[in-house]
Amino acid sequence: MSKVKQCVGKEGFQRMNYLYQASNAIATESKANNVASVFYTNLLVNVSKRQSKGCKDIAMKRTVCKGCRCLLLAGVTCKVRIKKKKVIWTCMSCRTSKVFEIRNRNYMPWTQRKESVVDILDYTPQQDLGLEKNNK
Repeated sequence: MSKVKQCVGKEGFQRMNYLYQASNAIATESKANNVASVFYTNLLVNVSKRQSKGCKDIAMKRTVCKGCRCLLLAGVTCKVRIKKKKVIWTCMSCRTSKVFEIRNRNYMPWTQRKESVVDILDYTPQQDLGLEKNNK
């Protein structure tokens, strides 16, 4: 019998993904709903803190303002400037800036490299043939 691998914190990852998508949808809809978007992003940060390993998605981390926790969307909730090999994201509501240096054009974060993938887990629901035979 083969062992089925379990993903630790799968529900937390699913919840964080849902909250991020909801916050993004509300933020792009209109600026009047910014309070609801901030609320969902705040829940997202709290869920990631409760997990043992936190948020690992670098794209999700980079799009959350550390000052007011609103979702940073270029041209909608933040200004993006490129100055002297630096990308500067400035939140329009609290004026907090995030600076990302551009040293190497071929730079790729560790989580996006092929070497970082140890194992790929398949979570598609499998039908148990033994249960179907017993019910007939």
